[in-house]
Amino acid sequence: MTRIDCLVCHDTTGTYKKIPTGAGMPDPEVDLAAVAKSVGATSRKTCGDCHFNGGGGEAVKHADLSRQLLHPERSCDVHMGGYDFQCSECHRTRNHKIAGRSSSVPVVEGSLSCTNCHSGTPHYGDDLLDHHLNKHSATIACTTCHAPVYAKCKPTKTFWDWSKAGDTTRKPQKDKYGMKDYHWKKGEFVWKESAKPVYRWYGGFTKRVLLGDTLDLTQEEISITEPVGSINDPNSKISPFKIMAGVQAVDARYKYLLVPHLYPRDKEDKTAYWKHRDWQMAFTDGMKAAGMKYSGKYEWIQTNMYWGVEHEVMPANMALSCVQCHDSLKGDRTCNRCHQDSRDVDFKSIAHKGTDFSYMASKGRDVSHLVGTTDYIDFKALGYKGDPIIYGGRFKKLPMGYKAEK
Repeated sequence: MTRIDCLVCHDTTGTYKKIPTGAGMPDPEVDLAAVAKSVGATSRKTCGDCHFNGGGGEAVKHADLSRQLLHPERSCDVHMGGYDFQCSECHRTRNHKIAGRSSSVPVVEGSLSCTNCHSGTPHYGDDLLDHHLNKHSATIACTTCHAPVYAKCKPTKTFWDWSKAGDTTRKPQKDKYGMKDYHWKKGEFVWKESAKPVYRWYGGFTKRVLLGDTLDLTQEEISITEPVGSINDPNSKISPFKIMAGVQAVDARYKYLLVPHLYPRDKEDKTAYWKHRDWQMAFTDGMKAAGMKYSGKYEWIQTNMYWGVEHEVMPANMALSCVQCHDSLKGDRTCNRCHQDSRDVDFKSIAHKGTDFSYMASKGRDVSHLVGTTDYIDFKALGYKGDPIIYGGRFKKLPMGYKAEK
């Protein structure tokens, strides 16, 4: 917290602000005396003023953080919309160290997970469904089921092509969400709303490309961040991610990512890209400021970043249903494939209890293509032979007394 001033987090007037070129100093128009007399606890607004704008704009990189969380509906985020949680109720602090992190940066002040508040067996009923859901909790992250789509409150950027920047004559077009597909300063974009995550095994560690790391330019795509995990690792869970795809520059000789100088320092600035639209000058100046060599030659590469989906948690009745993941439960045989048939239990109702994409579509969400989906998390892509109900789970034990053939 040594590089964040107190008023950024504790202003309650809503008037405290800075200027981009002020090196962190407050805007001269701010009444500092009035702000200092009105300090208070943090809020979704004070946290969101920074975190809603990761990547240079609202909902650009974070798939699940936007100004919509200032006053969300319960179906958007059950914690903030249903119970009016402030960020600090989950991201608790000790000596001003705030637990939690983005998947794109290392842990500095402590990890945070759903089980910090909920137990490892969070489904507290005593029926058949709760029994199986609690067993799932050892293999599946909470948000895999409880955040089946991301950016359902505000579209998020999913593709960013820096190589297309610089065309001041190009007129931006608006997509079906009303979002612009281009800006001459930053390039070409693709936005998505209520998007389906990709699912990967995640054990709490992330592989990251750091500034100066040598890249394998023979790859079609390079992951700047990616989750570390495996179907064979008992500490890994199936977790949801947004992939932020992009095109950005690398040094053609040294094979590492380049740092451009973008924002003009002053009126006399002769190298800033946003003033001169010259990548060569911008890279030369940017790498000098970073203290790194620049060969003078650059090329554009495809990149990916994995961003974990942690917010916009939906109510329990809007979590994924059994049938939306398990294709084997879609027909007449459902839970009675393993359990004895019982007239007291409606197995089909249990298997279909969950997210209604038809209802979400009727409310304007872009999920029509998800209606009727099954194998939602793609078992084969995660290393299974197919639906685990048919082929078995990752650590399935043989029944008692049964011996496998050698």
